[in-house]
Amino acid sequence: MPTGPSGRIVVDIDPEFKKEVYSALALRGSTLKDWFTQAAKGLCDDTRQPQLWSLAEQPAPYGKKNNDSN
Repeated sequence: MPTGPSGRIVVDIDPEFKKEVYSALALRGSTLKDWFTQAAKGLCDDTRQPQLWSLAEQPAPYGKKNNDSN
């Protein structure tokens, strides 16, 4: 899907699903723009956050040290 310099995002979805989404948003008292902005910010934050543990530094199970061979 092409991306341009405008602030618009266009997504084609099934019309019945669109009705369902708008109904769920109405029940929450939210708008599609507000919901999307919040979800997109969360996505961006998640991708910017460094992992708490790298694969090499995973904590050992309780009672064991990382260099134990048992």
